[in-house]
Amino acid sequence: MNRLLPMAMIVMLLIAFRIIGSVFPETLPNFQPLAALFFCGALMAKGWRGWAIPLGAWVLTYPAPALIEGNAGYLSAGVIVTTILAFAVTFLIGKRLSGAGFGTLLLGSVASALAFHLITCGAAWIGGPLYPKNPAGLLQSLWTGPVGSPIPSWVFLRNMTCANLLFTTVFLSARIALPHVRIAKAPVPAR
Repeated sequence: MNRLLPMAMIVMLLIAFRIIGSVFPETLPNFQPLAALFFCGALMAKGWRGWAIPLGAWVLTYPAPALIEGNAGYLSAGVIVTTILAFAVTFLIGKRLSGAGFGTLLLGSVASALAFHLITCGAAWIGGPLYPKNPAGLLQSLWTGPVGSPIPSWVFLRNMTCANLLFTTVFLSARIALPHVRIAKAPVPAR
């Protein structure tokens, strides 16, 4: 059971955040700790598990917001590939900061949200027809969003950063409170 607790906690937190963000898209758009999921995954487990557990949780919960919000564009190959690239970067930030103190890890969580935002908005600018292909179009993608959008891009960044900080704080606090709960490399012999 101790081996499954961190994974179960991550999946439950992700599902809760994604449902809250999807149910209140106008109030809490992008209040989803996607970057923190991979950032904390890098801190949680060594090797492939640190990547596979968050990726599995994401794959299980990813279609829900698209279906709830009625936005099938989230399911396009370009969006999925860009998102996975952004996850890989945030995972690498977590790996790089593994073993750092609480405050540094919270700053890493903020850096992960920023990296995720820069990669995904940058890809929208490069590959989408919504933005002019000049510095002003890039700034529009990163800050204001498409013309006529009721919610500017910076709100998505703010909400993701807040969700990441909250998720990372809960994760790190649980890790401190329950230091014996880890994903083991091999089964622990019975006593």
